[in-house]
Parts: sequence; structure tokens; C-alpha cells
Amino acid sequence: MSSSPLILITGANGFVGYAVLVGALKAGYHVRAAVRRQDAVDVISKGPSVQKYLSGALTFVLVPDNTKADAYHESAKDCSYIIHVASPLATAPGDLVSQAVAGNKAILDAAEATPSIKRIVFTASTSSIRPFERLLLKHPANQAIISGMDDEVSTLTAETKIPTQLPVSDDAPGFHRYINSKIAATNLVHEYGAHRLDSHFSIVNIMPGWILGPEELARSKQEAFKGSNLILGWLFSELNLAPFLGLSADEEAPLLSETVHLDDVVESHINALDIDKVSGKYRNFLLCSDGPTGPVFMDAVDIVRKELPQEVADGKIPFAGKLGTIKSKFDTTPTEHELLGHPFQPYEKQVKDTIMWYVHLQD
Repeated sequence: MSSSPLILITGANGFVGYAVLVGALKAGYHVRAAVRRQDAVDVISKGPSVQKYLSGALTFVLVPDNTKADAYHESAKDCSYIIHVASPLATAPGDLVSQAVAGNKAILDAAEATPSIKRIVFTASTSSIRPFERLLLKHPANQAIISGMDDEVSTLTAETKIPTQLPVSDDAPGFHRYINSKIAATNLVHEYGAHRLDSHFSIVNIMPGWILGPEELARSKQEAFKGSNLILGWLFSELNLAPFLGLSADEEAPLLSETVHLDDVVESHINALDIDKVSGKYRNFLLCSDGPTGPVFMDAVDIVRKELPQEVADGKIPFAGKLGTIKSKFDTTPTEHELLGHPFQPYEKQVKDTIMWYVHLQD
């Protein structure tokens, strides 16, 4: 077996998972990618960035049901690290809470059963530390910020924690079910971290906001905005997020201004594996750019006009919709200083890189 450390990465066929997989390979790690189906292996194997690793550093393992208690026991053997990206999406059917919690528990169980594991990195989210209602314009905190009474609103940090939410029905809005699942799954890890300091492995939680950036596995415009990049969809169509929030189509549905470049998310995951750089048994890191209040989404219009004037002139970017902004209030200083070692890439670069990639995809 190679002396390069082996990482088990879950969800490797997704937007973030694939990018993290590529980042790990480029950093010199060997990667065992855990996916649920063979077609996911086929998709990953077509990625341009993994071609030179297919005959050595990258291997695959099928885990058809990651909610089973022993789902990852075999997959984790001989691994030094686990990066657990897999989590049910907002568009998935059924009880997302039980699925997400079972997935995190299966990872913890596998690590406990595998003495070689040194650290687990969990991909959480800003959604892990804030209730669904905070996304709604009418929430008191949002109204306070809009009214200029920011001092009445607590600052979101990586150490923010909230209780697991009351159950909602399976037909509740996708964002509601998704956020509840992220809260419950992360709280399971928080609980473990608080009471199992004697474990042979340490834990890092990575909590990004909306992630923007080119997605190598998306090869057409139809595939491009299925993930987190969807918040830039208003540049090309009359995007309406109200139904995702359980609102009527005519209700205003601005979003909290919490974004981060995909490259910073990848770098955070890879850096988190370095136990000397990121010491401690249990660490949390929040990933949001343009702090302390985040960007204004509609600034993308001026950014795109400046950076892609020819594409605008050719009508490839019609500015067909709009997206309102609810200014946020967060502190990501520890992430920039301790995990990244540099400032986050700004919203301007997030927009430029994502849209430049998008307009050159096939229709």
C-alpha cells in the first residue's frame, strides 16, 4: 500500500464532494470515494481532473444504503481520514432528518471501529446553526437588521448552536426539511464531540453558506444550476425562490447574504486534515465571504457587465430576474486566520468565475 494517506470521501459525485475529491488528489492524498450507485462511479470517472488518478490514487466503493449502522465499516478500513460530504438534498423525498442523522452516526460508528482513523471532517452548513424561520423576511432578526437595529441581532459564529427542531411533515417545503436535517445531523456530532473526548480521532465541522463556483461534472446549462449555484439563476431567468420557502409565488423571498467560493470550501476541507495546522479534538469553522454582513446579490449585475462585456452584448446574460438581499451578521475571522490562512475570495470573484463557466457550457 502507498505511503500516501488514504481518505474516505462520501458524496463524491456531488457538487462539493467531487471538488473536494479533486482537491484531495491534487494535495497528494489517496482517495476512496464512497457512492451509492455504479452510475455515480461512471460520472466521476468522466471528470477531466481525475483522469490521471484512475489507475492508482483514486478508488471507489459502493455503499447503497448509508443509513445502516455499519454502512461504512468496510469502506473505512486502512483509512487515515474521513471527509463526510454526503447528505440528503432539499429536493429528496421522505424524512430527511432521519436520513442525515443516520448518515452521520454511521460515519462516527465506522471511525470508532477503525483504529487508523485520525480525523473526520464533516461538511455541515450555515443551515446547521440557524432555524428555517430565520430565512423568512418577516423573522424578527431580519426585520431588526432591515430597520438598522443590528445590535439587537446576535452574530452568527462557528460556535453558534441551536436545538434540534420539531418534526415537520414530509410534504413541508424542501428548504425547511433540509435545514432541519442539517441541524439534527450536526447536533448529533456536537453531542458526540462534547462527550467523547477520549476517542482516537478528532472532528472538524465545516459550515459554508451558499457555495458558488464552476462545477466540473455539470456539462450543460441544464445541469448547471441544480445545486448551490442556483442563487445566480436570476441572471438568466425569472427565478422565484418563494415556493422553496413555502411562500406563495407573489411573496417576496430575498435570501440571507452568506456566500463562499467553492475553492475556499475545498481548501478548508483539505487544510482541516492537517492536525498540526488545525489542532484540537473538536473544531467548528464558519465559511462566509464579505464579512461581517455579506454581499448584495444584485451587485452581480455590475460585476458581470464589467467582467463579461462581450457576453452581455451578445445577449448571453439577459439579467432576466432579481434576487433580494437580507444582510447577514457573522464572524468568520477564525476561519480566515486558522483554517485558510488568507481572506475569503470575494463575491465579485465568485460571480465572475461561476458565470464565465456557465456561459461557455453547451445549451
